[in-house]
Amino acid sequence: MKSLIIDIAGLVGFGALMAGIYLQYGTAVALMSGGSGLLIWALMAAWRAKHAY
Repeated sequence: MKSLIIDIAGLVGFGALMAGIYLQYGTAVALMSGGSGLLIWALMAAWRAKHAY
């Protein structure tokens, strides 16, 4: 349950960040920064899974 709450808080924070970037700079910049953030997150998750053992 603790992990689920942390995941939800992270998603809400990421959504708020992307909404702020969208309102400030527009769709293109928001999509590029959001995609970059998700790519970095995926790479970090894969690296952590590989080095967890």
